Amino acid sequence: MRALHRLTVLAAVAALSVPLGLTSTGAAAQQPAHTTTTAAAEPLPGAYISPWGDAHAAMSDETLAWIEREGITWEAIGPFVKDADGRGFSMPIGSTAGDGLDTKGRIFYPGGITLHHPGSGRTITLKSTFIRVMPTPAYSAGVSVDGKPLLEEVVVAESTYAEVMVGARPSPTGFRLKQVPFYFTQDAAALISEGIGATAPRAGSLFGTLTPNFDYIPGTTQPPAFPTFP
Repeated sequence: MRALHRLTVLAAVAALSVPLGLTSTGAAAQQPAHTTTTAAAEPLPGAYISPWGDAHAAMSDETLAWIEREGITWEAIGPFVKDADGRGFSMPIGSTAGDGLDTKGRIFYPGGITLHHPGSGRTITLKSTFIRVMPTPAYSAGVSVDGKPLLEEVVVAESTYAEVMVGARPSPTGFRLKQVPFYFTQDAAALISEGIGATAPRAGSLFGTLTPNFDYIPGTTQPPAFPTFP
């Protein structure tokens, strides 16, 4: 199934690559199977995470070295906020109706990030954003290249339940998951190399860590007054 999904990613990239000038075959461009990003589906009954809180993504040294080596510049798309030192970004929990899990086991976030590769002059946009809870923990997003919708969703990085639970702990205002590692997928590597012509990060290398703070205690109707532990 993973091999089939990777072929889907490559096929969609190929469909968009002709008008972008990535190939010289002269073949007629074909439309990708999915060309629009969508908002979250209806929440699963009873599957609710948190109406308040935030999450922080810290990029790994390997990812930051790759960004510098390729000369890539990146920006956060609101309501995501890029760290002042450029080493990660934060995103609010509960900023939309997607506070619960949708029918695909995802939490929906309206923001995202853009990556500009000066060597090719192309920009890849990862938006909307999803944090998957099932069937496996993952960071996925809709994909556009130079403003042209490419794929409805690609799994950019993934983790394991064992690694998620290592950092699980209660806080005075709910609970948190501390520094959950996420690793680049082969699909992400293919997307970067074929979509914007950059040398891709190694599949399986550490993308970074995610630390979400869920400021919610069941039965409460307003945000808690006390900050979470650092």
